Amino acid sequence: MKLGMILGAAFVLRLAVVLWLSETVPHSDAGYYDLAARRIAADWSFLFDRAQVEAHGKLGWWPPLYPFFLASLYDAVAPSHRVAVFVQVGLGTLVCWLIYALGRRLGGERVAFLAALLIALDPTYIFLTNILASENLYVVWLALALLLYERAAAAEGASRRWLMAGVAFGLGALTRAIGLVALLVAALASRRRVRTRRAWVMHAAFLLAGAALVIGPWTVRNVVVVGSPALICFGGGLNFYFGHNPEQLGYRDLSTTPMAGLATQAEVDRIGYRLGLAHLARQPFGFVTRGGRKVGALFGSAAYAPHGNSAIALPANWQTDPQQHRIAEELRARQRAKNRWLDGVFTSLANLHFALLGIAAAFACMQWKRLPEPLRFAAWIALAWIIAHVVFWAQARFRYPMDVPLALLAAWSFGPISQRLDRKRQPS
Repeated sequence: MKLGMILGAAFVLRLAVVLWLSETVPHSDAGYYDLAARRIAADWSFLFDRAQVEAHGKLGWWPPLYPFFLASLYDAVAPSHRVAVFVQVGLGTLVCWLIYALGRRLGGERVAFLAALLIALDPTYIFLTNILASENLYVVWLALALLLYERAAAAEGASRRWLMAGVAFGLGALTRAIGLVALLVAALASRRRVRTRRAWVMHAAFLLAGAALVIGPWTVRNVVVVGSPALICFGGGLNFYFGHNPEQLGYRDLSTTPMAGLATQAEVDRIGYRLGLAHLARQPFGFVTRGGRKVGALFGSAAYAPHGNSAIALPANWQTDPQQHRIAEELRARQRAKNRWLDGVFTSLANLHFALLGIAAAFACMQWKRLPEPLRFAAWIALAWIIAHVVFWAQARFRYPMDVPLALLAAWSFGPISQRLDRKRQPS
């Protein structure tokens, strides 16, 4: 009954936001995802055609699974981002169920309900549902991978389960390349879940093999089509440069970097790493100072999710056609009214929710000796996520998947409070 109410709340809240923000259109990264999906839906060989790949180089900076996911929806239903966001309502609800199933294995029924509730009511997750963002799909794979990992750890010797967990981690990495971090942490952490070193090596091998089964074919595609053996995508070098250069920390247009004249994805990737490493060699202590700034950016305001819904499309000829100009002004007026909520109350709620998660998760980690081993794994996942973004670069949006392990840790922290409230409700 409780789980049904949580899943119902998750579904209704996400659907309400998608309906309310029906005029939001894809822009920035969401616009590129929409473009890639349309091109793939029109021609499924698009990403396997070297000429087209080089002509749309920026699309090679991202893993392929989310564009293929969108393209399958566009091909099956209609080439409209609205189809995708309605499907993402279902994905968001599914994540809550997976978190519940995972929480029950990690800390029991109480942790399961509280963690699922925290994700169901997460304003960041609710508002990003209406945006074409790969995080919507990635957290499904992450939660599923963690659930399969726990099942494998509980069934010692079940190599098939470790293989399936690896497949889920691999699908996550094909959705967001940084997902490789969770895979590596899982492989290392499995040592604490088995009795012998030999068993650990075997389980880690099956975990990595499962990931290789889904990642490997795309690596081969990169070799054949692009001419470079990038494991997943070609954004790593550029992102490394964004995190280590003398000009500016963070994203900027490629045309403003020393790589402006490069012609291919592989060249940008290779030179980005080279430039970043050269800057680190000149200023090694800068890794620490920049790292502090990156952590600050990672834990910055959660305004990106509500504010990302502020983009709307105006009529093509609104500047010259009086009737279209009037329609444009009406659209702007409606959006300004929505923006007051998006940039005001809803952003404040998103920041408050994340602060609650962070503080409660930190409190759980302060009780490390009492923390169950599976929940320690959640803490290691969160820590590794932070370190990965110190190595590359960070903005608040990049912490989105961290809400999964943080919600589990926070739910464990809230457990004693929930127990005391339950006892007070019982008749004496």
